[in-house]
Amino acid sequence: MEDDDAVLVSRVLRGDRAAFRMLYARHSRYVAGVVYRLMGDDAELEDIVQDTFVRAAERLETLRSPSQVRPWLVTIAVRFAQGRMAKRRRRGWLQREVSRSAPSASDPRDRAPADELYAALGQLPDKLRVPWFLYRVEGNKLEEVAQMCDVSLATVKRRISEAQKRIDKRLSASPPIIATAMRMSQDRTGGPQ
Repeated sequence: MEDDDAVLVSRVLRGDRAAFRMLYARHSRYVAGVVYRLMGDDAELEDIVQDTFVRAAERLETLRSPSQVRPWLVTIAVRFAQGRMAKRRRRGWLQREVSRSAPSASDPRDRAPADELYAALGQLPDKLRVPWFLYRVEGNKLEEVAQMCDVSLATVKRRISEAQKRIDKRLSASPPIIATAMRMSQDRTGGPQ
């Protein structure tokens, strides 16, 4: 797929609109999934995905490695999502959004671990939550997370470590919660790289 992306990027840079539609078709669902998992079931999700691809179209010539278009698109989407989350936090909406995005379960006891994890994540500042999420939940490599968050590798490692410490502290009363949540995300993604 990476080679195909490089070919598509080259075609887009030459003005081929069909190639851009192909890039959109190939990557928009993945980008939407990342945004959904960052922000929850959000009315702004489609706007962020659209804004991501508009920005990508405007700045495609700045892409250094055309075969790495997916991580580049996620970087753009993460920045848009961070901006929306910061605005939401200033308005005091984040806590309601986090609780609404928790998975539903018929038995409240089944939902408790997810609720506690979402509450712990909701207490983290975006600069800690986003890299932790991209690494632990999405299963991206540390280098990719650093690129997506536009920080150095050392900074992303520190932020993930600090986020984990805060989550562990918040959930220390019930340690199986984080283990269960981590197992679920690793089962889905194959684990962090």
